[in-house]
Amino acid sequence: MDALSEVLRSFRLQGSIYCSWEFGAPWGMSIAPAGNWPFHFVQSGTCLLIRKDGQRVRLESGDVVALFDGVGHRLCDSPSSRAEPLERLLERQPPGTHVHRSGGTGPVCRVICGKFAVDEHESAPTTLRHLPPLVHIRHQDSARVRSFTATLDLLAGEVRQRESGSERAASLLTEMLLIQVVRMVLAGHEASTSTGWVAGLRDPQIGAALAAIHGEPEQPWSVDSLAAKAGLSRSVFAERFAARLGRTPMSYLAEWRLQIAARLLRETDLSISEICQRLGYGSAASFDRAFKRSYRLSPSAYRRRSAAGSASGAPAQALPRRQSA
Repeated sequence: MDALSEVLRSFRLQGSIYCSWEFGAPWGMSIAPAGNWPFHFVQSGTCLLIRKDGQRVRLESGDVVALFDGVGHRLCDSPSSRAEPLERLLERQPPGTHVHRSGGTGPVCRVICGKFAVDEHESAPTTLRHLPPLVHIRHQDSARVRSFTATLDLLAGEVRQRESGSERAASLLTEMLLIQVVRMVLAGHEASTSTGWVAGLRDPQIGAALAAIHGEPEQPWSVDSLAAKAGLSRSVFAERFAARLGRTPMSYLAEWRLQIAARLLRETDLSISEICQRLGYGSAASFDRAFKRSYRLSPSAYRRRSAAGSASGAPAQALPRRQSA
């Protein structure tokens, strides 16, 4: 069972592209904090990324940078260059433009800006916030970088050419890019800052247990049976799981089951009884109690509120969010 694939399925990835830019020096663009995770691919030229906290990262041709804390930041040719908000720059672009242009007449930097978006209802235990706040992958870092150069080139082509089907192709390529970025992180990039499922997947034995939890959440898992999947003794498994993920195996399993339950309540017409059976709950009453503890609403009330929010066009964040275990 592929642990990374099972966990990534949990995210409901929705890769999308902001736009393709050609900036002439002097230039600057600011991007406000958001509920998604922006990335930038420097196709040619050089630039600076300056985070709101003052951290500076120099980006060169072929580099990719992703911000998994969604912090506000700016891209520019120089710290002294005036940075305009992304939205204002877009307002000045001619309708139907595939490649946007801004700045002066100096050296040109070509950048593709996008975001890694996930189902906005989702929360712990699976979140991209468990990745390092900033991941900078330099084009010359390692042989592994070359493995997704083709993805970046294809992505750049789809964004710039905008042929029939390009929007969908770019979205799929963005998802592929995220998978490759996560692989880089798991291989050791920014190792000291990762937590949660990222730290769990770095441990092959704990990763085997995570794959089982995510792949077959309806099974009557216990600490003993998950320890067997990991090939560890019960005590060693429980200790290592908690150290890597910051919660017990049974707490993680319970959170994951409830996350699936909330999704099924929002997106399907399955009865509460059917959802209970699908996720391995012993009774509707036990499911009701567990769901109320996390979502502060009964399953039926959560479904009604979700349906009302969808009908009115209310933003997803208006729905109750899970409290961390």
